[in-house]
Order: sequence, then C-alpha cells, then structure tokens
Amino acid sequence: MALKEYRFEHPKTERSITLRGWSYLWAGLLGFVYVWRIGYGSVLQALAINIAFAIGVIAIVLGTSVLPAVQQLLVILVVIPLAIFIQGTTMISLIREGFRKRGWLVRMA
Repeated sequence: MALKEYRFEHPKTERSITLRGWSYLWAGLLGFVYVWRIGYGSVLQALAINIAFAIGVIAIVLGTSVLPAVQQLLVILVVIPLAIFIQGTTMISLIREGFRKRGWLVRMA
C-alpha cells in the first residue's frame, strides 16, 4: 500500500497518535498548517515545501494555457491530485521525523 499508517507512542506517558489515509489527504491539502496542528515536525521546512509546491502547481497550470482545452483539463486533473499526494506524503514524513527526534516511538500500524 502506498500510504503507510504510523502510530506514534510517547515512551513515558504512553500517549499515542495515529496517522493514516485521511491524514495524508489533510496534510496534502493543508500543508504546513497540518504539520503545525499536529505539533511535531519542522513547520518552517513544511512552509518552504508548501510554497515550492504552490509555485510549481501554479506554473504548470499557467503553462497549460498554450494547450488545447481538452489537454489542458487532463493535465490539470492529473497534476493537482498528484501534487496533493506528494505533498501529503512529504508532510507526513516531516511529522514522523519530528516525533522521532523528540524520542517518541514510531511504529508502523
């Protein structure tokens, strides 16, 4: 499966947080806001990645203006979900590393 499910456990308090399929979608849509909301991960790095993805998607969408309408629509329908997917997995990996650096146990759920 492309979307791995993670469970983070605090070694002393035994508090646990699970990130699964919907987490990837929200991370892809909200980007650095999702990383900030979870509370673990580099928010500034997430913001930089978020800006880079936004610039890339905008450039591709604007670049499709030279294509015929049907091809333009197809490119947009492929690029936007792909960007959300890639950004989501990137944000989840930032969160995972943030938990790991703070001493939480990272498990594949």
